[in-house]
Amino acid sequence: MLANEQCGFRINSSTEIASCNLINKTLKALNNKMRDGGIFYDLTKAFDYVNHNILLSKLEFYSITGRANNLIISYWNDRYQRVLIKNKYSKNCFSEWGKVKQGVPQGSILGPLFFLLYINDLPGVINDISKPTIFADDTNVIFTCCNLTDFKDQIHIVIEKISNSIQTNSLTFRRLMSTIVVVPHR
Repeated sequence: MLANEQCGFRINSSTEIASCNLINKTLKALNNKMRDGGIFYDLTKAFDYVNHNILLSKLEFYSITGRANNLIISYWNDRYQRVLIKNKYSKNCFSEWGKVKQGVPQGSILGPLFFLLYINDLPGVINDISKPTIFADDTNVIFTCCNLTDFKDQIHIVIEKISNSIQTNSLTFRRLMSTIVVVPHR
């Protein structure tokens, strides 16, 4: 089962739902005069860096074994790609064929599903602190807290946990923004 926090590539989900989750969390905190802030992550070339061995072990965790697992392995075995440069004034140019060693095929039906399963454990890493909203390879984490010290501690812990999870999964990311909004108590 895919994590409820994932809004990308799913039926009855969209960027609007992800945006509404973000806005609702922030408005609720502001209405309750709590400190509110967020961290926004974008995984770099996420589909290209999916490690097949890590994904296969995650699929086994989700009980995809036996024939289904063998079918997925054969889907990746002996897959090659090359670059085509079309030129209307001369011959088309092709690169040499190269074996695909990692990544999921973009533009395929299974590619997005494999990617979602690959990062499906990310919300569980931090759900005890803050519930993230994820849209495909973009993640935002909103923090709400009354105490400024606890607020800073939560942010530090989440940054560390997400960074470790992303590293463990052989991915890279850009932290787009870290913002802390402090709402004075009245």
